[in-house]
This record gives sequence, C-alpha cells and structure tokens, in this order.
Amino acid sequence: MAQSYRGRKPKEVRAPAAELAPWCTWLRCAHCETVTLHAVIADTLAQQWRVEGCDRERNNRLTDRCRRRIERRLKALVAEGVTVVEVTTSGDMQIDDALVEVVEYDDARGVQIRICTTAKGEQLLRGLEDAEDVIDEPARLGTWHDTTVGRWRGLALRA
Repeated sequence: MAQSYRGRKPKEVRAPAAELAPWCTWLRCAHCETVTLHAVIADTLAQQWRVEGCDRERNNRLTDRCRRRIERRLKALVAEGVTVVEVTTSGDMQIDDALVEVVEYDDARGVQIRICTTAKGEQLLRGLEDAEDVIDEPARLGTWHDTTVGRWRGLALRA
C-alpha cells in the first residue's frame, strides 16, 4: 500500500517509456519503503485527490463536520435550558415535513426544540441556526395558544 508519497523515480531505475510517463506515478510502499512505478487510474482527478481526497472521502469529511456542528449546537442549547427532543421521521413532527420545531410553554417546561434525526445534515444544521434565531427573538413564535397540553406558542421550520 502506498502512502501519500508522490516523488521522483529512484536514480538507479531506468525511465519508463515516454508514452507511459503521463499515466504513471512513483509511490513509496508503506511497509518496505521501496519506491515503485504505479499506473494512475483516475488521471484527471489525481491532482484534486492528492489535495482533497477522493469524492467519498471528501463527502465523509463534510458529513462528519456537519454532524459535529449539529452536536455542538444541540449541547449549547441544552446548556441554555432548552429541551431537545429527537424524532425519527418528519411524520413524527407536529407539523408535517418539519425539520425543526420550536415550542415555548408558559410553564416549567420552557422552550423545547424537536428535531427530525433523518433530515440531511446540512438541512438540519440550517434549521438549527434558524431555531437559534427564533429563540433569541421569541416574538417570532407567534401568539399564545391555550390547549389541554398547556399554554404554548411555536414555530415549525421546513426545508
């Protein structure tokens, strides 16, 4: 297995035929550290992959970064006294197809955020950012409602 070494051929090795050179690169073995010539499979993407990694790796990094940001935002909200309720599908939300719902109760329950855990990370992150804005400006939650579950006001955020 080759590491991220992209270097020159060893001095003692004969150069490859000119027609092979653009399609090959020198790689160092991670185990024995021998430098050998290897074919580049995705030549048009080789430079980009050297810098950013392959598409799957890049997508995994972006997804992981988004997941970490969501976790940090949720922990910060909990630290501020907001109750976070995770539901598995948008159908389980009070409003159909909502990604995030912000509800404020006029009792000890205070502010509650319901999030749809199956939403795409980027959508959920944007929804949480909007929810934070709503929490900072409670007038955006609308008017109070008196129901059997108590006095509350809320807002649902969709994709």
